[in-house]
Amino acid sequence: MQSDIVIIGAGHAGGMASILLRKFKYKGSITIIGDETYLPYQRPALSKGFLIGDIIEERLFLKSNSYYDDNKINILTKTIAESIDKEKKIVNLSNGKKVYFQKLILAIGSNVNKLDYKKNSRNLFYLRDIKDSLKIKKQLKKSSHVGIIGSGYIGLEIASAAKKLGKDVSIIEMEDRVMNRAVSLDISKYFQNKHEINGVKFFFNAKAENIDSVNNKIEISIKNRDLMSFDLLTIGIGIKPNTKIAKEAQIKCDNGIIVNEFCQTSSESIFAIGDCTYHPNKIYNRNLRLESVHNAVEQAKTVASYITGNKVPYNQVPWFWTEQYNSKLQIAGIIDQDAKFIVKGSLEDECFSVFCVKNKQLIAIECVNSPSNFMIGKKLIEGKKRIETKFLQDNNFNLKKFL
Repeated sequence: MQSDIVIIGAGHAGGMASILLRKFKYKGSITIIGDETYLPYQRPALSKGFLIGDIIEERLFLKSNSYYDDNKINILTKTIAESIDKEKKIVNLSNGKKVYFQKLILAIGSNVNKLDYKKNSRNLFYLRDIKDSLKIKKQLKKSSHVGIIGSGYIGLEIASAAKKLGKDVSIIEMEDRVMNRAVSLDISKYFQNKHEINGVKFFFNAKAENIDSVNNKIEISIKNRDLMSFDLLTIGIGIKPNTKIAKEAQIKCDNGIIVNEFCQTSSESIFAIGDCTYHPNKIYNRNLRLESVHNAVEQAKTVASYITGNKVPYNQVPWFWTEQYNSKLQIAGIIDQDAKFIVKGSLEDECFSVFCVKNKQLIAIECVNSPSNFMIGKKLIEGKKRIETKFLQDNNFNLKKFL
């Protein structure tokens, strides 16, 4: 078959690329290739509201099936793109068929890091897609003791969801604090305390030496600690960019698929968007690889704009969010652990911000239940504003004066 634009990956980035192409009046044919059975959907709720039943499955999808039919977007589900011939502009599929393209968009996301555990166990899970979340949800209902390896966003969000369901939760973490690389020490301490108040038990500087499945339980042995047993174990130890098909096609990769400011790869007719990209950022004057919905949507917009004749370079302030219990954390910018951190607001009232300042310039802001500071901080980072720390330390000072 032939398609003017082929999108490999039916996740958030791939789905938005097709939607935005039509929004920007692209008239050519569009085909999305996805290995799941589902239409393009949002992932954040998989570890939060969807897991505990607050959000139904239909609300996850970007658009309905009728939208794709009405807009002549062809979606090949349960289909794997095995290889790319960039010279002949062909995508070879696992079913032996070929798809010819004029332009190709790689929205192939990332793969979860996995432990070296070879046994089959119905009680051990990684969370990456809807099927994973459905399996965890089912097992949660009949589990009392939940174990989590990894205290990043996913691990903590699952812990929060499990506690809302009244489960006993333990988190095993190799580092000495939660969200170690992603947030400041102040934010880390706040969320650890939040979980501990809700009954979560933490085991830091701990590495699972052996994981075994015994009598429908998962048993974990950790050096110098008692054997731990769980009804359910989830593992969230990070992800890595999915670059295999790009590397095999000799598209340049380094910590992801290398793209320019228009999300164009080393092959002129091939683009890449979302978690899999390693892209330039003028605000930080370096390449970044980001794992966020914001990045996926904005890069989809950049490519759709470029293809429809509006060349607007991608230059965004990265931002991320997580919701645990009654605390919503919003982060704008990239945290530098060597920078100076200034807390503004009230930790006791659970409404505060942490400013990350380097050379008198705000490079990141972390906001707990403080959306107004988040929006102001995002604009200050974008404008590369220089700020005297004395103003940030004054709770009565209005940050809008810097805008």
